[in-house]
Amino acid sequence: MAELTVSEKEHVQQELDKLNAAVAKATDFSEKLELKDKIHNMTMILNGVKPYGSINYFCEGCGS
Repeated sequence: MAELTVSEKEHVQQELDKLNAAVAKATDFSEKLELKDKIHNMTMILNGVKPYGSINYFCEGCGS
């Protein structure tokens, strides 16, 4: 798997910051779950566990 470039890492981190802010403001439980799922996927991309561009795939390998 190719490592993310610096600009790609910055982009993913910016998106994570936005998602974390949205979770802090969310009051609906299902909305929080959806946001936390996106955070999980973005964190996996940032850590090189999941290929960049595969955010829409379901995570079956780790059980999340």
